[in-house]
Amino acid sequence: MNRNPKISIIIPVYNVGRYLRKCLNSLIYQTYSNLEIICVNDGSTDDSLEILKEYSKSDNRIVLIDKKNEGVSVARNIGIKTATGDYISFIDSDDWVFLTLYAEFVEYINKVNTDVDIYMFDLASYVKGENDVIPRTLLFISDWNNHKDNYTIHSFNDCTKPFSHNISAGNKVYKRSFLTEENILFPEKLQYEDTYFCITTCLRSKSILINPNIFYRYRNVSDGSAMSSVTPKVFDIFKIFDLIDMEINKLNLYEDYKYALFQHKYNLYVQRYFKCPEELKTQYYNEMKQRLLIAEQKNLNPQIYTKLRNFEIFSLIKNNSRAEFDIIVEQNKNK
Repeated sequence: MNRNPKISIIIPVYNVGRYLRKCLNSLIYQTYSNLEIICVNDGSTDDSLEILKEYSKSDNRIVLIDKKNEGVSVARNIGIKTATGDYISFIDSDDWVFLTLYAEFVEYINKVNTDVDIYMFDLASYVKGENDVIPRTLLFISDWNNHKDNYTIHSFNDCTKPFSHNISAGNKVYKRSFLTEENILFPEKLQYEDTYFCITTCLRSKSILINPNIFYRYRNVSDGSAMSSVTPKVFDIFKIFDLIDMEINKLNLYEDYKYALFQHKYNLYVQRYFKCPEELKTQYYNEMKQRLLIAEQKNLNPQIYTKLRNFEIFSLIKNNSRAEFDIIVEQNKNK
């Protein structure tokens, strides 16, 4: 095991000039120095490329790739194929990390004296003047069984909420050989790419190390973010779960995860329904309803799945038209 591993940090960059310096500064001033900082400029039309060129001239650890705009997944996948480090980390260019992130990561893996497939840490949201004091976090140690201390090596079977809180690539460091040997990449041209990537890597991993401390701050949400825009891309959630279904079936894990997956699917379907453009809502609702009815028929025990969290929402979809569903939801909001 390499006691001083090289860490490749992959940053897709698109029109984030106003935030980019903060992101880059949080990396070049890390207290751990054996880094490769791969910046993939994805066809930016603002001053992002000029900022990247400026930083790459003053720090030879920065690898600058300039390409036409093809989306965050393509940029990340190019980064994975370019990386030469022992480990890979993904940072969004409008976010930033704490300066001790990678030093503490190396300390952890040296303490357990083994390579790990995935190292997880917590991240917190940031909206200036709003939730910068009490941020939203995503990692919960209570989700993990058999957690004796922060040096416990977990398998994904230990996670009691396997899909709910494992949806961000930003709060993880991945062993590069694990990604390459398993041939895991981000699905291209689709939104919600993190959902597929994170679930796939967790399902295939043999060792997960968890640090419950916060090391990453993400902007919730910056201008032009895919998460903040309401577009027909909300339909991509169906394609993403088709890919996840294929993965789970390929690994023969459907029986192990069918209830957790069912619950996660319909929770996300409903969330995205409210982000769907008005003119497409009927089409989306019908697709959501059809898929959930099919899922219900896949040997789910009614005594179990009817007790799942938020099952009443699924019941509303199952038994009501889109118009009736909207009325009931609106009435409940006003109570």
